[in-house]
Amino acid sequence: MANIKLNSNTTLSQIAARQAGILTNPVLGAVGSNHSPFANTISITGPNNYSNDLTLDWFAQSNNVKKYEVFETTEDVLALSVTWHRLRPLVNQGLTAIKPTRLTDEILFNEMTQEDRDRANDIRDYYSKKLMMLTLKEQPFTNYRKDLSTFIHGNSKLVKEEMMPLIYRLPEFYDYDIETDVMFRDLNTRFEGAQIAYQRTVELTPIKKFTINHKHGKRTAEYWLKDERSIPYKIDIDGKNELLHLWDTYFEKESVKLHGAIKYTERDGIGFNKLIKWTIEH
Repeated sequence: MANIKLNSNTTLSQIAARQAGILTNPVLGAVGSNHSPFANTISITGPNNYSNDLTLDWFAQSNNVKKYEVFETTEDVLALSVTWHRLRPLVNQGLTAIKPTRLTDEILFNEMTQEDRDRANDIRDYYSKKLMMLTLKEQPFTNYRKDLSTFIHGNSKLVKEEMMPLIYRLPEFYDYDIETDVMFRDLNTRFEGAQIAYQRTVELTPIKKFTINHKHGKRTAEYWLKDERSIPYKIDIDGKNELLHLWDTYFEKESVKLHGAIKYTERDGIGFNKLIKWTIEH
């Protein structure tokens, strides 16, 4: 081992550097003894100065590592979503100057009522029971249902950022699910349906229309009708279709005659026919 001269100002880092054959330059930093001072530089950061190293990424993304931003709130995040859902029509109609921009907006904390908290509990209870029934029926969960289960059964005041879009829409989804539950009660959803689509002309009675909001601002108009046996039929139309208003007028009639491809579909144990590539018959 080479002799190393020490003095009272010699640090442990300098000792280690000299043992490795590295010279320390007060301006350039640590430099290999047989290399140009601009090659293979080594930066040593002490334990008290790690926060100053801006190039160090402690949470590098990889297939084995995921980084999350978590929001901790003093109120149930779902209740905040309910509050925003209640205020949204007023904001859209210009009836209030209150304009929340995110689920953690201070406005929502200030505007929240006990009714909002109670409604959030009703939503959570509804989906908890629904998910339990689907599990008992061994129904496979979509990614959405998996995320929903994680949120519903988790800490309502400690939420990952990636859950926020789901929570924002949940009061909307709840209203839709409740209304479809009521609608299906009077319909024949246990019929024998054809698994392969077939062409047919059917005379149907309009029941209900829903407007579904999707990601990225896409909207779908969902129409439900029934035949003489109370079998439900579903029609989906792009919310931006320029002729949608004409169909809405036609949908107000007591009955409509349509020709198209009919395909049996099932959702959560509820059977219905989906009408595809249809035309109006006179």
